[in-house]
Amino acid sequence: MVTINWFTWLYAVSTEKLLDASLGYYIFPLLSVFLGALFLNEKLNKYKIIAVILVAISLIYLLIKLNEIPWIGILVAITFSLYGLIRKKIKISSDIGLLIETLLISPIAIFLFIYLMKNNLNIFSMKEPLLSFYLFWAGFMTLVPLFLYTIGFNIVGIGPASMIFFLTPTAQFILGLMYFNEPLVFDKLIGFVLIWISVIIYLNELRKE
Repeated sequence: MVTINWFTWLYAVSTEKLLDASLGYYIFPLLSVFLGALFLNEKLNKYKIIAVILVAISLIYLLIKLNEIPWIGILVAITFSLYGLIRKKIKISSDIGLLIETLLISPIAIFLFIYLMKNNLNIFSMKEPLLSFYLFWAGFMTLVPLFLYTIGFNIVGIGPASMIFFLTPTAQFILGLMYFNEPLVFDKLIGFVLIWISVIIYLNELRKE
C-alpha cells in the first residue's frame, strides 16, 4: 500500500499533478475516519459523519464537472488509509513492522536497481554525488515520518492520528500552486473548498473531545 502510494505521489510530482496528490492527502484522513468507524468501532457523531459525506460530495462534484476521475487523489487516499487500517489491526511494534515492510519490498527495489544499472540508467552513484545525496535524504525524509506515524496509531485511533496529516496536503497545495505554478481551475477549487469545510468540521469535533 505504501509503495503504491509513494509511486503515485512521485508520478504526480513528475507530471505536475501535485495539486491532485494534495487532494488525495486531504481525503485520506477522513477516509481513515470512515474505516476506523467501520472496522475498529471508533465512534462518529453526526458532525463527523457530515464531514465524511462532504468529502464524497466533493469527489462526485469533481467527477461531474471535470469529466474525469481524479484517480491520483483517490489512489493516494485509498492506499494510505488502508495502510493505516492494516497497521492498526496488526499488533506489532512500529520498528519491527516497518522493518518487515521494508524487507517485503526490497526484492523489487533490488531488481529495479539492477535493471537500471544494466541499462546505464542508474544515477545513484559517485558520478552524481549531489544528486545521490538528494536521493538518499529524500528516502530518509519519507522513512522517519512514516515511522512516527505508525507509532501514533498505537497511541490513538486512526482517525485522530490521521488529522495531523492535513499539514502535508496543505504544504503540497501551496507548493504546487506557488512554486510549481500548477493551474487551479475553478471547479477544482470548489472541490478543495468542500474538503476544507469538512476538515474544519472534523477538527472542531476533535477539539471538543
